Amino acid sequence: MTGRPELLLITTSRRTSNRVRSFVRDLYTVMPGSERFNRGGMSLQELISRIQASGATAALVVTLYKGNPGGIRIFDSSGVERLVIRMESAALRREVMRGKKLRINSIHSLSVPPNSSLQTMKLAQELARLLDTELLELEKLSPVGPEGEHAVDIRLTDMRGGRTLWTHYHAADVSEVGPRIRVTSVIWRMNVE
Repeated sequence: MTGRPELLLITTSRRTSNRVRSFVRDLYTVMPGSERFNRGGMSLQELISRIQASGATAALVVTLYKGNPGGIRIFDSSGVERLVIRMESAALRREVMRGKKLRINSIHSLSVPPNSSLQTMKLAQELARLLDTELLELEKLSPVGPEGEHAVDIRLTDMRGGRTLWTHYHAADVSEVGPRIRVTSVIWRMNVE
């Protein structure tokens, strides 16, 4: 299963921290077809102009909360805010995967377990749309060996308290490569089909 995502822009809110910049870099490394850039003092209108000029399908804007990644705002290609993902925490790749450097250039799968909650399912559907890949319902991930050397498995699962765990695994051996995101809630700004 390989999705060929169209261009996604990934950046930060205007006020940010080194940890948020690292998180943006980590997302960029596990989302093939994305482009990371430093927003600096760019206004929201300038950001929307950048989305439109680049031909990107969407922009992910990582927000700051007490020095850490606090959420992800997703804007569509016309600059309309589509949804806001609120995070409880985000573990960086270096905190999840020690010493292993991977080059990711494709998505092997994006999956949820059967009977996932509505929040987990709808968030996974939105990510599948953004990354132009199929959403699978899988009981568990299975290693694919050498053919998955440069591929990622993106997995969303339910957690206690109505939260969602969103993380990334190396398709070759199903080792977690991060980042690991604990989602507390998703606010839908417009209808998502």
